[in-house]
Amino acid sequence: MSHNIEGTALSTVHIHARDIVLNDAVGSFARQIAILAEKAGHDVRLWAEHTDVQEPHPVETRSAFWTAVQPQDVIFFNHSIFDPALNDIVALSNAKIVYFHNITPPDLIDRADERTIENCRLGLEQRPLLAKFDVIMVNSEATAKCLLEAFDADALARHKDRIVICPPLIGADRWNAVQAEDLRAASDKLNLLYVGRIVAHKGVLDIVDIAGELAALKIPIALDIVGGPANGPYVDLVKALAKTIEETHGVPVTFHHGISDRQLKAIYEMTTACIAHSSHEGFCVPALDALAFGKPMFVTPVPAILEVLGSAALLIPEDDKAAAAAAIAAFLMDGDHAGHASLRKKRFEELRTEADGRLVLAAIEGLGAA
Repeated sequence: MSHNIEGTALSTVHIHARDIVLNDAVGSFARQIAILAEKAGHDVRLWAEHTDVQEPHPVETRSAFWTAVQPQDVIFFNHSIFDPALNDIVALSNAKIVYFHNITPPDLIDRADERTIENCRLGLEQRPLLAKFDVIMVNSEATAKCLLEAFDADALARHKDRIVICPPLIGADRWNAVQAEDLRAASDKLNLLYVGRIVAHKGVLDIVDIAGELAALKIPIALDIVGGPANGPYVDLVKALAKTIEETHGVPVTFHHGISDRQLKAIYEMTTACIAHSSHEGFCVPALDALAFGKPMFVTPVPAILEVLGSAALLIPEDDKAAAAAAIAAFLMDGDHAGHASLRKKRFEELRTEADGRLVLAAIEGLGAA
């Protein structure tokens, strides 16, 4: 609970995101902020337009927010896509923090997904409004650059050297508290793991192709794909290609949709290496999780992912799947595994400090939350 300083009213921290849903990085971060702030003694309320979670804090509908917010309250606003509430939030006189998660460029979205293309386009157009917040937080230098390029000279002068870079999660070692759930017997194959959305700009088709190329190099490979959606035009393409790769190269490809953290931990523990083949990221939580589990991760040269992994990044070319497979095979067969393990451990320790919640609390308490 908040502590009333004599002569001042109690303040509440209001945490907003357009969507607070299970298995979504933005919603998970919003919920983690609520837990963190409450443990630090603050009253908290969560608000969203869409939600499917009510634990451990209820997520309230935004229509009730406007009468609930009091002048002394602090607003923590997550921006990751077009948000119809943003103009009204900006108009409030309250102390305000915005966390900009970055937004996928519309030209990378599947052309059939017109709604998401429009939401991303409009969301990027809202970037200048974020200059109206007292504190701006972002998940990477790459995201800060994306935001600042939309600011005018006055906004740049105000915010350029004050943006707080902070991982979009609290507790990088959160997996320690999760009990792994056995899924299947360990195989004699090398397990490659992709975790993330199964959408075109994440390059999941390319990952399946790379698994086939690895098998052609006589690498005994199995591929796990964790994420959603479970169906749709692109997912159907990925599953059809996976079936072909399985039939022609003998590569088992297993899809996992909507699984628990206990199941995901078991998959990570039996994984040999992780992979990402994305065209755009604001951060990449699966890269942090790969470090948490001590797994090597092969990635295309996307700036935000390279920031997360640092010297532990294992680069593969974006446009040559055979060359990507050759690079992966060379590391798996002949790489300096002990040396690379120490790089992963060092980078994870750095991220664990950055994600311990102190940056978030400093932003909230620096704005006078009592």
